[in-house]
Amino acid sequence: MKYIIGVDGGATKTEAVAYSLEDQEIGSGYSGFGNILLNFDEAVKNIINAIQQCINSLKEQNRPGECLGIYLGIAGIEVSDNIEKVETLLKEEFYCKVLGLHDSQLAHAAILKGEDGIITISGTGSVSYGLFKGKQARTGGWGHILGDEGSGYAIALAAFKRMTLEEDAGWVRSELTQTIMSKLNSDQVNDIKEFIYSASKGEIAAFTSIVVELAKAAEINSVNLLKQAGKDLAIMTERLYKKLGINESINIGVSGSILSKVDIVREEFKSCLERDLESVNIIAEDVSATQGACYLHRKIIGQD
Repeated sequence: MKYIIGVDGGATKTEAVAYSLEDQEIGSGYSGFGNILLNFDEAVKNIINAIQQCINSLKEQNRPGECLGIYLGIAGIEVSDNIEKVETLLKEEFYCKVLGLHDSQLAHAAILKGEDGIITISGTGSVSYGLFKGKQARTGGWGHILGDEGSGYAIALAAFKRMTLEEDAGWVRSELTQTIMSKLNSDQVNDIKEFIYSASKGEIAAFTSIVVELAKAAEINSVNLLKQAGKDLAIMTERLYKKLGINESINIGVSGSILSKVDIVREEFKSCLERDLESVNIIAEDVSATQGACYLHRKIIGQD
């Protein structure tokens, strides 16, 4: 049996999935963060671990087969010579074709199947990537210090900033503030500094779940934070639309836990785009970015 492996590595987790040449999922593996800008050595270790788990799952099914290629969609891989370094390390480890791409490119292939269009991703981080008439470009994807507007990290950080505003202004503590403080087992807003300046990106982003749950109960601060995230993601997408010189109807795919699963964010995102752009078709298919490996493999084989 011959197969390929798609790997999606972000700021929180790495997913590796094996696919048959008929695009059927046949094995999988999961590990920690794959964003190599957070920690190159640790991220590569997690990527290798997820791939090895995937291969081991095939062996456990008595389907070891031959891996024809590993297609990586990794946050941060486009920086410096990271693509070459990561590809070399994985070729030495797994002895097969390895192609390193930014995670947005893999997700684009998975959702838009090689067609022109834009994909906007919002999970722990955020980015937009597009292809249009042979031209490709990206907006966002600057990471949590320089950007990541509309991401899980940005939403959580905005919630913490709301807490500091309430404290400085002497306002009555909102339900949002009270819920976060309860989660941190603290009754002093000042204590959030210790958490914020010592926590990882993923640990901070995890507090987005509190915002989402409170928004479902109509807590106004939480609703506003999620709507702002939708607006920010739409702005990032509109910038890419203009950057690519698009002036016609276009498919815009969404991916990542925030845009795919948080209705308030996605609805605000869609509303802004429909208001500001000529014509858009939002594709919110629930598909793993790793499926992009199937399209990319066929494309590469066709070029060989």
